[in-house]
Amino acid sequence: MSRYTGPRLRIIRRLGTPIPGLMRTDPDLRRPYPPGQHGPTKRKKLSDYALRLMEKQKLRFHYGLSEKQLRKYVAMAFSGKGNSGHVLLQILERRLDNVAFRAGLAPSMAAARQMVLHGHLTVDGKRVNIPSFQVRPGNVIAPREASKMKARTAEAIKDPNNLKTPDYLDVTEAAVITMRSLPERASVPLDIDPQLIVEYYSGK
Repeated sequence: MSRYTGPRLRIIRRLGTPIPGLMRTDPDLRRPYPPGQHGPTKRKKLSDYALRLMEKQKLRFHYGLSEKQLRKYVAMAFSGKGNSGHVLLQILERRLDNVAFRAGLAPSMAAARQMVLHGHLTVDGKRVNIPSFQVRPGNVIAPREASKMKARTAEAIKDPNNLKTPDYLDVTEAAVITMRSLPERASVPLDIDPQLIVEYYSGK
């Protein structure tokens, strides 16, 4: 399954929870029920598989990943030390496009990914255009000096609609970001149970 580029509100309604990577502000859910011809009628109880699938989909849509990419990260988490669910979230939070989004440089994960792809950011002074680049504690991310986005990013971090800056990041008024520690589970701005995602892929 490729990266999703369709209606964002439809996905939020289907999953029944805000997805900050798609829409950082609270969505206007005038129809707070899943899309479909049956409307607000009572829906059948979800199976265990369906619950695990929904948790996986929340993660995929928030970080803007294809199914193939997510499977790759899950494999990395399974081969790492510690709780696989927490390791998976830590890997995803350390993606460069996510760091740019969480710091307030872009209004969505898709916009942050585009910013990185177009080479507007540097890591420790070197231009990086790979959204999946894994940021490490001590790395300094900043707008490239010659970038046309440099002035715009300084204004973007002041947007009141931005998510709260996570504890693992320091962000200056000049939009210079420093990762000071590894992300913790509490830093993920998503109502999600990582154990259900681990169980979903364990059965594959």
